[in-house]
Amino acid sequence: MAGFKTHLAGGIASGMGLSFISYSVTGLSAMQTGAIFVVGSAAGLLPDLDSDTGKPLAFLFQLVSILVPSLLFTKATRQFGSSPEFLVCYFTLSYLLINYVVCAIIKKLTVHRGIMHSLPFALLCGGIGYLLFAPSSRDMALIGGSAVLVGCLVHLLLDEFSSFELKLGFIPFPKRSSGTAFKLVSDSIPATVFVYLLLVVVVMAIIATGFFSWFA
Repeated sequence: MAGFKTHLAGGIASGMGLSFISYSVTGLSAMQTGAIFVVGSAAGLLPDLDSDTGKPLAFLFQLVSILVPSLLFTKATRQFGSSPEFLVCYFTLSYLLINYVVCAIIKKLTVHRGIMHSLPFALLCGGIGYLLFAPSSRDMALIGGSAVLVGCLVHLLLDEFSSFELKLGFIPFPKRSSGTAFKLVSDSIPATVFVYLLLVVVVMAIIATGFFSWFA
């Protein structure tokens, strides 16, 4: 499988490409373009949420603990206001929850190259990206969700490329890991069912936002 630096470079490349295309075609503002670049780049690392312990995993959770609370900030302030005491509690609790509770649960329930290295998980991440940007606008929701989806797919594609080795210097020969990235199910039935259930919930939430009415 590809290494952390390769996935980070792939995520940055896909985030940069999508943000540039979006800026050129849809006329996003500089701030919106920057947001698409950030989430697209981060998405290139998301399948490695099931990775072993180490600096790459710590970096990924640090990044998620910043991005997720930031994207949910507007909804949180509508509910609880934006007082200094709320901000302190909100960001502190979000950081601790993601880095110590969510991280521990994911480590315990997943194995590397399991269901998080799959097409349904990539679709799930793309759907969540759509929902997180939905309060902004239709275009931002579509572009944001697409950026996350493409970032995840680039990660899987890089893993598939690295699952081949050259024999005699030029003949590609598949390793044992070949074909394990673009899968639909994993060896763990509970983990597979859980991801598919989450995907159904996200799709229903997308429909509830009036997704199809935008194209009527």
